Amino acid sequence: MKNIKNIILDLGGVLINLDYNKVNTKLSELGLSNSFSKAKQIDLIDKLEEGKISERGFIDEFNRIAKTNHTKDIIIDAWNSILLDFPYERLELLELLGKKYRLFLFSNTNSIHIKKVYKILDESYNIKNLDSYFERIYLSNELGIRKPKPEGFEYILKENNLSPYNTLFIDDSPQHITGAKKTGIQCEWLNLEKENLHESLTRLSLI
Repeated sequence: MKNIKNIILDLGGVLINLDYNKVNTKLSELGLSNSFSKAKQIDLIDKLEEGKISERGFIDEFNRIAKTNHTKDIIIDAWNSILLDFPYERLELLELLGKKYRLFLFSNTNSIHIKKVYKILDESYNIKNLDSYFERIYLSNELGIRKPKPEGFEYILKENNLSPYNTLFIDDSPQHITGAKKTGIQCEWLNLEKENLHESLTRLSLI
């Protein structure tokens, strides 16, 4: 891959490991079945990830839909169960990439998950957040736009004066790649069943 000057990375799956089966099992045990996957999710989660509902509103709506009365801590623990470890070698990879490219993060996430991600980093490596690894971090709940909507990618390109032809987006969700391609960004689907981020970047001759 040639002429790449900027790289936009996803967070979940690409940098921090996830377990969709675990979270769905936990949510199902609380009465909310078939609510969340890599490909699709229920409207409540869309609202949380676009900042259209508060954490308290999420808890209340969860209980309303599930017809239960779980505590906030029980629901949050189940919701955070998707988040596993953040391998240190990926932080080292970010440091390497940051020396060669303008580096950005664009994640479909929410205030509950991102706090847990940073807690994992803090407890594992005494790192408070990912700010030093990226020029800018874009979280869907703050931006108000989820991938794969092209508007999110267009916003990042415009705000940072990036040419889509010199920009690479890497994500493990095929539908997000489709959305980014509509803006002219060069894209790479990271098929986690076949390779990790380091292997993908090596194959593309970017490191």
